[in-house]
Amino acid sequence: MDLPKYYTKPVDNPYAGSLSALDANGNPEVVDQSKLPGTTAMLSPRVGFNWNAAGERRTQVRGGTGLFTGRVPFVWVGDAISNPGSNPNLYPAGAVRATGSPPDSSTLAQSFDVNAIDPNFRWPQVWTTDLAVDQQLPWGLLGTFEVLYGRDRNAVLMRNANLRTPVGTVPGADGRPFYGGCAFAAANCPNNATSPALNPGGFGIYVISNTTQGHSLNVSFQLRRNLGANASAMVGYNYLDAWNSLKSTEIASVLWQNQPVQGDPNRPGLSYSEFGQRHRIIGAFTYTRTWSPSMRTQIGVFAEVAEGNRFAGAGGNRYSFIYSGDVNGDGQGGNDLIYIPRNQGEILLDPCGPPTCATALTSAQQWTALDAFINQDSYLSSHRGQIAQRFGAVNPWYNDVDLRVLQDFTAAGGADRHGLQVSLDILNVENLISSSWGVRKVASAAATSPLTLVRFTAAGTPVFNFTGPAQTYIDDPSLLSRWRIQLGLRYLFN
Repeated sequence: MDLPKYYTKPVDNPYAGSLSALDANGNPEVVDQSKLPGTTAMLSPRVGFNWNAAGERRTQVRGGTGLFTGRVPFVWVGDAISNPGSNPNLYPAGAVRATGSPPDSSTLAQSFDVNAIDPNFRWPQVWTTDLAVDQQLPWGLLGTFEVLYGRDRNAVLMRNANLRTPVGTVPGADGRPFYGGCAFAAANCPNNATSPALNPGGFGIYVISNTTQGHSLNVSFQLRRNLGANASAMVGYNYLDAWNSLKSTEIASVLWQNQPVQGDPNRPGLSYSEFGQRHRIIGAFTYTRTWSPSMRTQIGVFAEVAEGNRFAGAGGNRYSFIYSGDVNGDGQGGNDLIYIPRNQGEILLDPCGPPTCATALTSAQQWTALDAFINQDSYLSSHRGQIAQRFGAVNPWYNDVDLRVLQDFTAAGGADRHGLQVSLDILNVENLISSSWGVRKVASAAATSPLTLVRFTAAGTPVFNFTGPAQTYIDDPSLLSRWRIQLGLRYLFN
């Protein structure tokens, strides 16, 4: 059982309570930034088993099910304390005391946005069920088949309580909700343009709450075999299908601002998780040769073939196709998933020239380039007539081979043995052999944001320029596409 408790008490905030706000269902609510959730018991019942089904461990069935509680990233809780908006009980941002000295570092100050936590917020919980079978097979093989399924009970969700209800929909085939915001001059705004915020000032009221949406399925298969006394080999396959409602990021407000959405930003809905490879095949081989009581060599080879690359910082596994600009008028640009047109009649394109486009292009020329771009991408070409999914596209397959060599030198010293171990690791061996091998492919930033919003028509239809490249993928410039060598030395004694 977990008992989350917060020992910091925020300063009373009459300002936050005076703001107009809407809850997740679009009903009026009062947001009290100065109140953190109370202490609520988080029960985590679990049960597991291990059954020797056939005797002598020839068939072993194991598994379990239970509820697992995880800590919320405390930076989000800290944001709720350090972002109180214009709380009159705090110093204004950058204010100076009457003595002329600035507030000390322990004094909280007012902020632009308001961050708050739903009073009924609960720490993340996942119900996880696992079932596995280990089976001894002919030819000395040991096989393992395992299924792991998880379902969110209290996943984290971020909403902006300062977002008004939609004032209409985007005309045409797109049809997503339109919230009235317009980042252009009045002459280029739709007729129903208005502020997307309930309160004047352009700030956000970002509230952390929970959702029960989210699940994952992980299926794996593995074969292992000892090859005599000195060698062993293993091969395995893993399939992952993971869905959630929230893109991961560090700052609480950015959880909402950078969330790619198809429709309502406060109800992002289920889509693919950005983490994890969809398909992954691995293999390993180890060999040990003892030359003498004082000298031993170990060699290991690890190979990986997978789809989706590896998650690193800003992404790597999956990606989203988004507009450059604020198409749904929610006051936040760069978070609207693109509508993939079936034909030229489903998108308006303005003529484009430098610096937006490298050369002057007519609307027809841009459509030709956009149509070719869609056709060369397997995800886009198979989803014409739809709004792209959040992280719906996955990076291509890649392969990687790593080599490790360990050399042990041992010397006896009375009752003790002393030794040195020299290690050599060569990562991405293929790229060491040829500069064109072992290079991964990733979607470029220009490809994932191929359409730039130029203006709206008087009827509210968005007009774009196609600013994307001809191809989706480029060579991954990270270290994952380059060979690396590591040398190590360890002193061993016992």
